Amino acid sequence: MHVYWFQDSKIGHLNQVQALLDELSKENELVITKIHCPERSVFNWLKSFLPSAPIENQKDGLTLLIGAGHSTYPQILKTQKALKQTSSLLSVAILKPSFNANDFDLICAPEHDYPSTKKPNNVHAFKGSLATTSLIEPTPNKGIIGLGGSSKHYDLIASLLVNKSSMFLQHILIITFISITLEELPSSLNQAIKDMTEEFQNFTFIDMESHEAKSFQEDLQTSELKFVTPDSSNLVFEALSCKGKTYVMQIERLVRSKTSGSKKIRNAINALVANRQVGTLTINTPTQGLKVHAMEHPVAGLEPLAEVEKTAYVIQGLINNKI
Repeated sequence: MHVYWFQDSKIGHLNQVQALLDELSKENELVITKIHCPERSVFNWLKSFLPSAPIENQKDGLTLLIGAGHSTYPQILKTQKALKQTSSLLSVAILKPSFNANDFDLICAPEHDYPSTKKPNNVHAFKGSLATTSLIEPTPNKGIIGLGGSSKHYDLIASLLVNKSSMFLQHILIITFISITLEELPSSLNQAIKDMTEEFQNFTFIDMESHEAKSFQEDLQTSELKFVTPDSSNLVFEALSCKGKTYVMQIERLVRSKTSGSKKIRNAINALVANRQVGTLTINTPTQGLKVHAMEHPVAGLEPLAEVEKTAYVIQGLINNKI
């Protein structure tokens, strides 16, 4: 099966599609062609509807058109229109398109994008995000601290994160990795992380843009304790797709309310907390002014999420009907 993977530059989108294609490759021989789609702008949006050199027609077998992100969806539909008379096609949007949703054969999107119990017929809803499921038994006392990037859903207060991270390194973890792109961190947190690498022998920092970042998935899967920030829902659900315990770290003042950005992501994270699928780590300030770290633990023995397997199963059903 030939796969045309339409890509934007967002690592969260790329990781979800990659995890899904890896799962589909267990039952299908995939030939993957990657097509870059420019970020959204008025010019690029108009250009996506103009004629372009057609993708090579596949006379035999099925052609899968797939992508995640708003810049990819017009390109998928344009290609589908150009090839529908000459090829057996299946168009799949990962995440929820804003326009022309009915034109896709299948939309695979988070449940929080479709809160109504009645979903369109071409929609498969999954929990959170798609991530590779791991059944690897984690290493006792090994931990990972995963920091998300800039977010419209949460405000990151560097001092909260530094205080909690230092506590882990002193009392909890033998090995800790913190992963993010340095350029996205506030300068105060950036410096604090550099200071911690000198102070603690059990601490290693990994920039996600570095060569060492290739070990991130392995470290996530083999860590018994996973402390993640809620600003990246992809990171939270990646952690939940592995064995071990996942904790969401407070990164904003509890007295503040976030008015900008979508509430869907925040509600999804809050639901995980309410169901105790994740634990929490917060800082409380009692009346005498002493800051106290409060930790709530998740339910013990939770099985890793398997949303990517469920989603691949739905797509495989459509593939089987097409060939």
